[in-house]
Amino acid sequence: MASQAAGRRRDAIGRSGFLFAPDGFILTNSHVVHGAGRIEVSLLDGRRFRAERVGDDPGTDLAVIRIPAPNLIAVSLGDSHGSVWVNSLLRSQPYGFQYTVTAGVVSALGRSLRSVSGRLIDNVIQTDAALNPGNSGGPLVTSQGEVIGVNTAVISVAQGICFAIGINTAKFVVSSLLKYGRVRRSYIGVGGQNITIPRRGRTLPWSFRRNGRPDRVG
Repeated sequence: MASQAAGRRRDAIGRSGFLFAPDGFILTNSHVVHGAGRIEVSLLDGRRFRAERVGDDPGTDLAVIRIPAPNLIAVSLGDSHGSVWVNSLLRSQPYGFQYTVTAGVVSALGRSLRSVSGRLIDNVIQTDAALNPGNSGGPLVTSQGEVIGVNTAVISVAQGICFAIGINTAKFVVSSLLKYGRVRRSYIGVGGQNITIPRRGRTLPWSFRRNGRPDRVG
């Protein structure tokens, strides 16, 4: 998978994704396609398609794109809340080497990871399967061939500490992206600030927000 932005090729080595529906829907990372003006997808049989972005969610680093190709073979989605220490396989195209598979184990479940938007992603899978540039958006699968995660990040100064967004999280995000093109999240509208309690009473500043924007300050 390759994307272009501002008339230039964004990434010469490409990125990865996987078909989760036979009618051309592909799941990948948000950071792979966010802001891209043109997205091209290459399939295993050599066919190339221009893809449209259905929706992306920087808060979970997930995105859905679609190619105009029917009757494709989609992956089988598993359960990311399974047992620790199961075997895991990582399939993608690191450094442009297409259709590469690396193996490892699921080291831990329930990790938290900060996305580029600042939102905390919960229920992240940690694995020691090798993750390199080009692996982003590829599937993390079990030895039974079920996808349990979407590869997203690696700690570059460490060895064997890689992360994937749990497929259960992805299922929820995908349903919203297909319906709305984004994930709709509610918030309670409460903010906090640190203050020094005065010895004598005084008036504290406050603000009121309407539709997420400052409306009144007192």
